[in-house]
Amino acid sequence: MIKKGIIWTLGVIIVLAIIGWGIYIIRQQQSYQSVVHKKSRALLTISLDDILLNQFFDRWQTAPKGGQDFAKKLNKLKDNGIDIKANVFLFSLEDNAKNFYAFFDLKDEKQFLTFLKAGLVVDTIENNIAPGVSYAYQESNKIAFVWKGKELLVALGFNLDKKKDEMLRLIQSETERITIESFINHPSKLTRKSLRYSDISTKNFIEFDLKGNHIEVLGELQSNSWNFPQEYLVRELVKENYISKGWINFPNERLKTAIKDILVDLPILADSIMAHAKGDYVDIEVLNNQVVQMDTIINYAVDDNFETVEEKTAYESKVPNVRLSIRGDRNLPKFLPNKLFYQWFQKVDDQSYMLSTASDVDKLQPKYTKTNSLSHVAVHLADWPNAIKITPMSMLKTIASDMDLNVKVTRPNQLILQGTIRDYSHE
Repeated sequence: MIKKGIIWTLGVIIVLAIIGWGIYIIRQQQSYQSVVHKKSRALLTISLDDILLNQFFDRWQTAPKGGQDFAKKLNKLKDNGIDIKANVFLFSLEDNAKNFYAFFDLKDEKQFLTFLKAGLVVDTIENNIAPGVSYAYQESNKIAFVWKGKELLVALGFNLDKKKDEMLRLIQSETERITIESFINHPSKLTRKSLRYSDISTKNFIEFDLKGNHIEVLGELQSNSWNFPQEYLVRELVKENYISKGWINFPNERLKTAIKDILVDLPILADSIMAHAKGDYVDIEVLNNQVVQMDTIINYAVDDNFETVEEKTAYESKVPNVRLSIRGDRNLPKFLPNKLFYQWFQKVDDQSYMLSTASDVDKLQPKYTKTNSLSHVAVHLADWPNAIKITPMSMLKTIASDMDLNVKVTRPNQLILQGTIRDYSHE
């Protein structure tokens, strides 16, 4: 009897496994009937069934409250009135993709409207922006919706408030759509990982693969216009007790321009600094401790003779312990700031000019090493200060505790991105 019971139980398990696998395969094949625009320049593929099989949402229960709240919202996606397939294919019409769109079928418009109002709490819902077409937008989550009858277009990205007309054209242009199965040969190659970005014209890609308590990142980028050196000299950064650290080499004008675009928002002489950064290298370390800085407050008062006098009051404050070095010519120090949010102390060695919020920067003895990596960044997101409002970091912190990314030059015209993003369950 016992043997028969075991055999029967095993048989049931095998049958259920076969049925489950069959349903999985059918859902995969059905998803390949999803449509994209014929002129799509890039695709962002999300393998939802695979993510759910990995119990990705459950793992967020070890994250801070912000991450747990985010996970609860994601778990409610099934109550949104939208027919979501096993794989979601988002497309971009831009050369440098910043905004993505995806077509869906609406199963229940009433449930969908409840989801918008109560679930997402969208900023606005506009009816009849064109005959039979409605529109909704939420700035905080960078998401917008346009729907017409049973057809729905979802947009994710930046400056979506300026993409309203484009979304309207997309929902109305049925002849410009094509199934993913017809658009890409062997679409299953897009769904092998949890999430994949694919550039259609260059074949460049970046994949994110969920593996237990971490996500593995892999990307391959190449261009015939690149000619990267395959060896670089970089400063050896700290191996522990840091919040974030990283370095980047910028041997071509495009990278240099990208860095300058970041610096122009700061009250510094960005153009002059980049013009004299002849070494094409910069690094930064934010250590997991603070240093004391002395500063002076100047007040003005009126003395007994009714004359204005200057009064100086010394005070000390604790600030983040930050080190930054940049390689450049002998004129570079003239344009480096002495004060930017904090006081900055300088040190010069044979390789670079170093700035630090610690006054004892002269005691540091930098070491350098050779590498074939163009860039490297590591961030302990769990310790990222809430006071430092950098949107990508704040968003990542809700779901991940650590991030480590590295870009290697494998050939002068090819870069390989590798890295790991860990959730809070490994701590």
